[in-house]
Amino acid sequence: MLRTLFLLSCLALTVYSDCALYNPSGGPPQNATGDQRTPRDYSKEWKDPPACPDFYGVDSCCTDYANSAAYYNYQKIRTAFGNAAAGCDICAANIERFFCYYSCHPQQDKFVTFIGYDIITIWNDTSNTEVDMNVTVVNITYNANQACQLFQSCSKIAFLTEISAGGSAQGFFTFLFDRGILESYTKVNVAVVNEGGLFFDPPPHRCNETFPDGYDDLGYQIPGNCSCNFCQDSCEPLQFVPYGNITDGFNSSSVVMGYLFAILLTVGVTFYNVFKKQRSQNQSSSYSQRTLLHNDSTSR
Repeated sequence: MLRTLFLLSCLALTVYSDCALYNPSGGPPQNATGDQRTPRDYSKEWKDPPACPDFYGVDSCCTDYANSAAYYNYQKIRTAFGNAAAGCDICAANIERFFCYYSCHPQQDKFVTFIGYDIITIWNDTSNTEVDMNVTVVNITYNANQACQLFQSCSKIAFLTEISAGGSAQGFFTFLFDRGILESYTKVNVAVVNEGGLFFDPPPHRCNETFPDGYDDLGYQIPGNCSCNFCQDSCEPLQFVPYGNITDGFNSSSVVMGYLFAILLTVGVTFYNVFKKQRSQNQSSSYSQRTLLHNDSTSR
């Protein structure tokens, strides 16, 4: 009986850890049902180069259409966030990997929830007009610790510092998904959570890491290093010059000798003035006595 319950619990876990979305060849993603929920090696069907190298040759949720869409959209990510656009290639690679996990991870439904379908009005930068779009609405949860790590690798680049949404991890990911609606046909509501959520290992790269071969160990393209201008971690630490103690540079013996000299000089001047005053008084008294004696002798 216990063995049966254990097998049933494993089966339930397996069913839960499946694909939440299925991407057909164009249009909004579908709510995955039946066999669509089962991850499999779709990479055998991919016509474009792998956009998500860590999901190549393994069971995943990335159809050929999903891989092609990611491959071409990642060119835009590198253009907007990479070194060539006054940004950081590591930031761009971290964003690519985040979207790969969102689209391809075989346990997608642990952090992606299908909500339904909707028609929304959105601005089309290409045509400079508003357009109505059929979209799929989903919720996604992202681990707060990794959200902060990924955001930190991007937070200093020029593209983000110019927009209000670039001031926080939550705003950053909301901005990313909103900008991708036209390409993905998906309206994504992002929630940053302390427990669970999308999480990948190893964690997002720090922007001061270096990749001499132009790729990381997983195969994501990182052609250049990130400078201090666009990566806080690459900046040299500030060198603080200590002000020192109040007695630094204080020569006590010289100061004591100076004070003694000043005291002796003051005493000497004081005694000289007293002596001079007394001498003047004595001379005045002697002169007065001589004058009296002379007047007295004259009167006689």
